[in-house]
Amino acid sequence: MARCKSFVFISILLLASFSLASCTLHRKGGGGGGGGSGAKVSFTVVADTVPANPSLLSFKVSMTSVVLTPSSGSAQTLTPATPVVDLMRLQSDSAFLGTLTSVPSGTYTVTVAFSNPEIVFLNDTTSTITAGTASCSSGSVCSFSLSASGTPVIPSFNFMATSSGQQGIGIDFNLKNAISLSSSGALSVNFNPSSPSPAVLSAFTLPRSNSNLSGSQLDLIEDFTGVVGLNGSAVTLTSPTRGTLTASAVSATNFDPDPSGTLCPRPTTTLSACVSSGQVASMDVILDSGGTFSVQEIEPLLSSQQDLVEGTVFAIGGTTQFAIALTDKIQAATNSLIGGLKTGDLLTVNIPASTVRPFLVDTKGLAVPAASLGLFQGQTDTSAIHPGQAIAIHVTAFTAASGTTIASATADTVTLRWSRLIANTIGAASPSQINVNNVPSYFLTTSSSIFTTQVFTGTSGADGVTNLEGIAAGGTPIPSPPPVGLRVLYLDNTSHSAPLPFMAAKIRQH
Repeated sequence: MARCKSFVFISILLLASFSLASCTLHRKGGGGGGGGSGAKVSFTVVADTVPANPSLLSFKVSMTSVVLTPSSGSAQTLTPATPVVDLMRLQSDSAFLGTLTSVPSGTYTVTVAFSNPEIVFLNDTTSTITAGTASCSSGSVCSFSLSASGTPVIPSFNFMATSSGQQGIGIDFNLKNAISLSSSGALSVNFNPSSPSPAVLSAFTLPRSNSNLSGSQLDLIEDFTGVVGLNGSAVTLTSPTRGTLTASAVSATNFDPDPSGTLCPRPTTTLSACVSSGQVASMDVILDSGGTFSVQEIEPLLSSQQDLVEGTVFAIGGTTQFAIALTDKIQAATNSLIGGLKTGDLLTVNIPASTVRPFLVDTKGLAVPAASLGLFQGQTDTSAIHPGQAIAIHVTAFTAASGTTIASATADTVTLRWSRLIANTIGAASPSQINVNNVPSYFLTTSSSIFTTQVFTGTSGADGVTNLEGIAAGGTPIPSPPPVGLRVLYLDNTSHSAPLPFMAAKIRQH
């Protein structure tokens, strides 16, 4: 079965309504696994290599199991605690799948079960794209739900578990190899393609080479946003889209103020002085080899649990309206307006001039230059907003999707957050700047458009320093290919001529 939602571009203007087709969504759940004695093996997942067409805004999949199969003996099965992931988030970030706590020593192959792919994309071809009975006209932003499933074995990867060891496996999902667009415009997903080779999945042992982690650190899980619960030095964030994550504050934890500057004032050196139970916060955590987490950085976002929606901008309509593809949300504790919204849903956002507060920027500790910051911070209309930006809004009113009209919301707070994308590096690079092009076409720029990217240098893991992964400490990305995955603040002017449009919190060399 295929579901389709669509939004048609007219230049970069929005119509008052957005067209979509109604379809059915199916999703599976899951829980945790492991126990007893033996090696502890933790799993994370990343994504790379986007297809040339269409231009993906969201690609959700259900990951229902990860299985370690030995040459003899019993298989070890992990059921991910958060079974649904948006792979587009993982172009720069990592998602934690879970830890098996009792893996006997031996050599294992790795198999992963996938199902229920849902894709949100801009049809940047000149023809209609179809999937079953669903269709997406040229220039439209559409959502397809597909029926593909599969359990691929990761080729050419044998994992050796050491008795009583503490180890990790990173799973790499190749987006391009999973998605097929035929010459007739038929879009399909296949988790077990006979070609190309390498297949959809590959794997690597954690920590990744040149991950800039140390000692017993396996991976870094970044920008996990949720509602705060505190228990001594432990903080638990609960997210309706990503589950829960618990980590312990340590002496090296960085504490950053919220975008408004009113919460977690500097200098702050203790968890309880920065965040409180019931607040909404974002944190970066280090996955330790024992399967536990320590807080690298934490910042409050809201003083209380509210209806908060985050998404990628794909169109602008006038000075008080824009449209996003949903990437994350937080719901109010009671009487939430947005309970029915899901990752990948399309949403019209209205920001009435009479009620919207000046815009905010979530710098997450980066020393963004004042000239760049002012392109968004303090503004009040869509002249500061551009397709490709990640925007978080506080929802004050909501209308559900109905018929041919997508959902809409009214917001009083607009905050710039983190765009995630894959791009090519071009020209000379320095420790403090790189140039990239070939950004996704939903940015509504040409593929040759250059985005100069600010790299914040310093001690790895320190506050305000760009996290470099796959890049030797103190080095720069090599010219593409391979491309780089970026998590950036996108700050630009109306003529798209800002000297530093990208401020990088993360650069991953694929």
